[in-house]
Amino acid sequence: MLEIGLVAKYRPMQLPMRSFSHSRSEREGSEFEAVYFPKERELVTAALSEAIVGACKDFEKSIQENDKDFLRGLHIQAKKENPGYSPGVAKALFAKHRRQFRDGCEIDPTRIKPVLQLAAEDDWADLFYLIRSMWSMPYTKGYGRRLRFVVYDEYHESVIGVIGLQSPPADLGARDALFSFPVDRKLELVNCTMDAFAVGAVPPYSYLLGGKLCAGLVASDAVRQAYWSQYAGKKSHMLNCGIGQPLAAITTTSAFGRSSLYNRLKYKDRVLAEPIGYTLGYGTLHLEHLYEWMCSHLKLIGKFTRGGFGNGPKVRWQNISRTLSDVGLPKSLLRHGVKREVFIYRLVDELAAGMAGNGFGTPYSLSVREFSDYWRERWAIPRANRFPSWDKGKDTDLLASQVEFWAGSHT
Repeated sequence: MLEIGLVAKYRPMQLPMRSFSHSRSEREGSEFEAVYFPKERELVTAALSEAIVGACKDFEKSIQENDKDFLRGLHIQAKKENPGYSPGVAKALFAKHRRQFRDGCEIDPTRIKPVLQLAAEDDWADLFYLIRSMWSMPYTKGYGRRLRFVVYDEYHESVIGVIGLQSPPADLGARDALFSFPVDRKLELVNCTMDAFAVGAVPPYSYLLGGKLCAGLVASDAVRQAYWSQYAGKKSHMLNCGIGQPLAAITTTSAFGRSSLYNRLKYKDRVLAEPIGYTLGYGTLHLEHLYEWMCSHLKLIGKFTRGGFGNGPKVRWQNISRTLSDVGLPKSLLRHGVKREVFIYRLVDELAAGMAGNGFGTPYSLSVREFSDYWRERWAIPRANRFPSWDKGKDTDLLASQVEFWAGSHT
């Protein structure tokens, strides 16, 4: 056991921050920075470095063996430690909104009538949070500009899934290779796009390829119109200029390698999600389970960056990169090797000309009803016919057990 200063204890993988005061009377309301003794600093640094190297080796082995269960396990571990997710809130919301979910036996695929409900600060926002919290991917509310939707079956009065959009990444190699941006205008023009960070369906609709429905509706007029309503005339605080209009494109990436959700996603002859390549395989997934340990370490040495406006959207990346440097490891360890497939939705014609600074063309039109009718005939009904047992499960009980599972994993 290592002594930190005179009062705090260090334990591998768990380094809690405490309030330190010069006197008992100062302990409430005042915090002082704890400092390692030099020898202890060396031991702590070595332990953290060893843990990081070990995590990278385990991850590399999983990639070589194509072990997707290992990758899912890392997502689950990251979700457990995510401060943005509250299992108690999720349980309360499911109890409140359980009537908004259905078993398969209550659904007639020929009568599904999807609509998009903007998830503002109301019950729709609660449902977005609830649905997103059921997935194994770590919860995130998105960053920068945000649009969140609940895909809702108006006929059966039941939740189908969600769509979550956020500000696009400033640099995305597969996207940037498509366009010739004018000098000094790349960020301005990229900000005419958004990035889809949450797209998917819940049972029983997921059995009918409801994920394809949600993915297709990303390209709908309703999304562009919601973007216009929310951001027309608004200014970007970071760029100190108007937010670009119209919404010209949306990018997204798969969770693991090649995507089945976005591949061959069309509306008649129009490709909706166009595959444009893969990410370079950089990220923090393989180190997320060490993040709290890294943050505690950075706080103790005065190098921690908190989230918030002005610090950028990649605060976790910043803190992990800083940790690698501090413990003497190369930043190349951030290359985990999982190359995610990248897709782009072109929402206007002449997209390349627009990204070159010459103005975007006319928006492509696609109503929610048009794509929903197409999805129902192209995917949902054939799927139901091929798998007649799709509607035999107790789907609301399954969702309830999922909420309970995550609640139990946080205790």
